[in-house]
Amino acid sequence: MMLSHRITKLRQSVINSTRLLSSSQSHLSPAKASPAPKELDVLAHAKNLEPIRTHLKGRALLQHPPLNKGAAFTREEREQFGLLALLPYECHDLDMQCQRAYTQLSTRGDPLSKYTFLTSLRDQNLVLFYNLALRHLEEVLPIIYTPTVGEAIQKYSNIWRRPDGLFLSYPDRKHMRDYMLSYKRPKDVDLIVVTDSEGILGIGDQGVGGILITIGKGNIYTLGAGINPARILPVVLDVGTDNQTLLNDPLYLGMRRSRMRGSEYDAFVDQFMTIVRDEYPDCFLHFEDFGVSNAGRILNRYRPLQSCFNDDMQGTAAVVLSALMSAVKSTNSELKDQRIVVFGCGTAGLGIADGIRTALMIEGGLTSEEARKRFWVIDRPGLLTTNTPGLRPGQENFVRDAEEVTEWHVEDEKKGIELLEVVKKAKPTILIGCSTMAGAFNEKVVKEMASHVERPIIFPLSNPTRLAEADPYDLNEWTNGKVLVATGSPFPPIKLENGKEKVIGQSNNALVYPGFGLGVIISKASQLTDSMITAGVTALAKLAPALEDPEGSLLPSLKDLRTVSVKVATAVANQARAEGVANDHRKEDWTEEEVRGQQWDPVYRPLEYVD
Repeated sequence: MMLSHRITKLRQSVINSTRLLSSSQSHLSPAKASPAPKELDVLAHAKNLEPIRTHLKGRALLQHPPLNKGAAFTREEREQFGLLALLPYECHDLDMQCQRAYTQLSTRGDPLSKYTFLTSLRDQNLVLFYNLALRHLEEVLPIIYTPTVGEAIQKYSNIWRRPDGLFLSYPDRKHMRDYMLSYKRPKDVDLIVVTDSEGILGIGDQGVGGILITIGKGNIYTLGAGINPARILPVVLDVGTDNQTLLNDPLYLGMRRSRMRGSEYDAFVDQFMTIVRDEYPDCFLHFEDFGVSNAGRILNRYRPLQSCFNDDMQGTAAVVLSALMSAVKSTNSELKDQRIVVFGCGTAGLGIADGIRTALMIEGGLTSEEARKRFWVIDRPGLLTTNTPGLRPGQENFVRDAEEVTEWHVEDEKKGIELLEVVKKAKPTILIGCSTMAGAFNEKVVKEMASHVERPIIFPLSNPTRLAEADPYDLNEWTNGKVLVATGSPFPPIKLENGKEKVIGQSNNALVYPGFGLGVIISKASQLTDSMITAGVTALAKLAPALEDPEGSLLPSLKDLRTVSVKVATAVANQARAEGVANDHRKEDWTEEEVRGQQWDPVYRPLEYVD
């Protein structure tokens, strides 16, 4: 009864403080006000009443971001930990600190200035940074991640102030194990995010600046799934760069040589992966922004050996598959009956096609050959067929028989069979764009598709917005409102003639990969299997607003990210147990409440001094 009372008090405190903060911010625009009490109420949990033991005192405590509370240290804590005279007299709680920090953030004029401010805040006080970000999630995400992080990465060596993360450079490879073990003890790491910086976002090879993408990804894991930021290890593998602008910049901080390739590169990556496998066996490893020639083969090589994940391939595929499941259900059909055109077959396009193919076999019961026949994949040479030269690894799973298309029209031999001809002949029910060719899904293509399917499912996924294959507004117009759409970039709702709004779901990977990570970590899974991914995708698909409202989004909102992640993680962890790859020594399935109890929350917990 006492514990229940304390939880209730904590929850009420969160709600009351939010209301007070909202009223104190009345001068801000509604979009910038504190979130509704319900959104912060998720942070109220019994575990947050338990004290954290520490031997740190005085300046050492103030300079330790995971435990620093700044002006929120109480008078009693200041006395106990030797903080009197090291802080101004007045004590300000977390709500007051967030108000101050948000006001400071609002004075920064451009996104990069906001990014550097938030980075500085994170370097000082983790709880304050993440609590502020959760209150203003939809506003802060574009600053701490894409698109602003892309600019920060490009200017990394010019805006650099202090190191964060682990820099593993090829010349120092002999000491790699020592560097990793001295940076963080294996028992203190749950998640490693690693990049070699060759394929950063849409800006390509960025050398050592790629460390910021791993830090940004870690931020999303914490905000979305509640993974303790102090237990995340960001890593950049510095193997040089082919970015001549960086090589010519005297301020560039990375290894100044052309990018390594071939056997030397493979041996360096293998050395890193072996250390992770040996020393961090319970850790989840996230590959981020590896180049197109390496991403797939590295994932395929190490996936059977350890728990690892490539967001560009598997994450993108997972969230798109979830939106497709929601769309297909809205049409009262099944995924296995669809005819799918994928336009653009780079890392993302191939990953999406492969994810759908896997689901067709696992969920739909199709054979590999039956699944292949559901696809028409178009890349730079046009429609991929058995006669297409220079196929990249994995593309062979999606080629059409060349004899099947001998009578199809070819306008330009160099471009092969193009999109409009494929739509005319294949009569797809699903059209997915990963081409970065703005406007590729034009009126002629879309109307042709709509002429043979009642409710066309069209996903223009390229980002940023200016590179999207179509604007959802146009798609809605050209299909007389029948289209089911999800995008890779954010688009505003479409105003309908009846006064309602059609919400456009953004296919944001953040809806799935934090839950994947949390599910693997709590279950101590030795692998992230296809069935575990499918279980998480299915859990996400069930949350689509479109299942209840015809004009709703095919994906849940990012503002519900922590709740979404709990449901995804629960499904992933329980599937790991079902497949026998979990090492959590549990006899029963995880409940959502138990998974929620494993999340780190950005709230100040009591501190207890230990000598």
